[in-house]
Amino acid sequence: MVRWATGEQTVRYLVDNERLESFEAGDLATLADALVGRAALRVEITATAALTGGDIDGAFVAAYDAYRMAAEALLARQALRPTGDRGSHTAVEDAVSAQFRGEIPAFTKPTFARFRETRHSAQYYDPSAPSITRPDASWAIGKATEALTGVKALLAASPPERFI
Repeated sequence: MVRWATGEQTVRYLVDNERLESFEAGDLATLADALVGRAALRVEITATAALTGGDIDGAFVAAYDAYRMAAEALLARQALRPTGDRGSHTAVEDAVSAQFRGEIPAFTKPTFARFRETRHSAQYYDPSAPSITRPDASWAIGKATEALTGVKALLAASPPERFI
């Protein structure tokens, strides 16, 4: 395992400002693998089935959930999690994009932001937001799959250590 120095200042800021917290767990690798497994099911089963069935918003939201779970697997491997306060999805975005965007291009800040903002308009209906289209949902499924593939590869080759 390696200490993940890239983005350390951002993560330290998020911890110091109670947007991320550390937690105790005996086997962080097993925990991260469980999150990866949940993310895989969410994108491969739920998002794909929703799109096939014509539920475009549902497909986008499920793909976002898978994408976020994949990101949270990296944090869990470091014994970190969002505090659950308002803005917890943004805390995941900030921490993961700061640390892992170089290794997993699907986690760049603009991609994360587009994903999160569009999901928000679908989850909390906003009549002024543009409708989510089938190509949007397909993009989301593709990005979630890309992120998940990157997380699996990173965890297998060079998993980050507990963040202290």
